[in-house]
Amino acid sequence: MTGGHRRGVTRGYVWGLVFAVAIVGFALMLAAWSVISLATGRGPVSTEGIGYSVTAIVVLLCLGLLVWQLWSQCLTLLRGRRQLSWRHLLVVSFGGYLLWSCIGTLAGLSIGDTWLSLHALALAVSWALAAVLCWAVLLRRVYTDRPAPTWPWEKRGELGPDWAGTGEDPWADPEDEQQGESR
Repeated sequence: MTGGHRRGVTRGYVWGLVFAVAIVGFALMLAAWSVISLATGRGPVSTEGIGYSVTAIVVLLCLGLLVWQLWSQCLTLLRGRRQLSWRHLLVVSFGGYLLWSCIGTLAGLSIGDTWLSLHALALAVSWALAAVLCWAVLLRRVYTDRPAPTWPWEKRGELGPDWAGTGEDPWADPEDEQQGESR
């Protein structure tokens, strides 16, 4: 990292990053819940008489908390603080756990489905990993001189997905061109 150099980013870039990382956090949570459910034979809600709509509502609220905290963390980083904000990390992970447990208790879920649930712990860990990922990506973008990563086919001089701008046709058979010239 360089000392004083700082690249600017647009608000759209930050919002795109926040929503992409929120989707990654949700995917991590879903994968962890799947593994937990396979290992234990129980879903996130096993209390009799309570449907999965409670889970959907609580997860949406937790996603809202995640997006809000990621945006707040991005603003902190853009204001010049390069260190990972432990406050944001704790609020997003412990806050997600508390939201799951408190709202689940109010909805009538058992203690095993709320406070002692592995699913709630997986949600907290997934949100914490998402917060670290968002911080790392934005830190690299703003405070380093490294260019954006490129795919192997994006090297100069090679035909790839961007061949249309070169005026060349990658599907043209060289033998057909030679035959056309000899006629």
